Amino acid sequence: MHRAYLTIDDSPSNHTDQLTDFLVERGVPAIYFVRGAFMEEQKNFDKIVRSIGRGIVIGNHSYAHDRTSVAGFGSQSEQILQTQNLIERAYREAGEALPNRYMRFPHMDRGMGGWIIDLDTVPSEHRAYVENLFWDGLRVESTERPSAELFDLRNKMQEWLKSEGFQKLPTPDVTHPWFTDSEMAGAIDAMYTFSTSDWMLTPRHKGNWHYKTLGDLKKKIDTDIWLQKENSAHIILAHDDREDSLEITTSLIDYFLEEDFEFLPIA
Repeated sequence: MHRAYLTIDDSPSNHTDQLTDFLVERGVPAIYFVRGAFMEEQKNFDKIVRSIGRGIVIGNHSYAHDRTSVAGFGSQSEQILQTQNLIERAYREAGEALPNRYMRFPHMDRGMGGWIIDLDTVPSEHRAYVENLFWDGLRVESTERPSAELFDLRNKMQEWLKSEGFQKLPTPDVTHPWFTDSEMAGAIDAMYTFSTSDWMLTPRHKGNWHYKTLGDLKKKIDTDIWLQKENSAHIILAHDDREDSLEITTSLIDYFLEEDFEFLPIA
């Protein structure tokens, strides 16, 4: 049996209630990384309160979904705190204790642009796979090596997250060597080990990227050499998009279940 942690970015959306009910009905635990700007609208805020009540863990995806390498330290740190205040208010209204502070950066831009992690920390035999993991599954604007200033920004953000009480996503069953032996293992913000690329089929993106059909995304699942290994769990990235992505995302989750994946809880 395959094991995985399900992480879902960009909540809340028009479909969050349906997505939450789908996950609960399937017995699939998950964490939603929420955008603060979306939570400002009361009906969306209420969806997150409801999701908490149904057992979904809530993490921080910043406020305006800005890239850290563009926004800079001051703006991004302020946006994270603004969103965290909304998250903690939602937990209070749900009558539930906040499990921990978790963070995933928008676009996975942790301060170094398209270099999601320091690729020099990845064992050489796995570097090509890790490059493809990020550059194939994300909307990356540049794959050039970042400047020393951007490396410093990444480091500053990591130290700041620690100082604000954010914690690593608890995914102890992930043991891929390119994860445990690289920067990914020590990152305070949430990483992933497989992107569903579901966002490529949303109306504003469909046809513009290399995955064009649901069949393409299922084939991606079937052919990923590390995803097929059972000796390590996986961190799967999906989306609760503001556009019409519910059917795409739920179809892929059902496909994982059909392929004998067990989804693990995130404490």
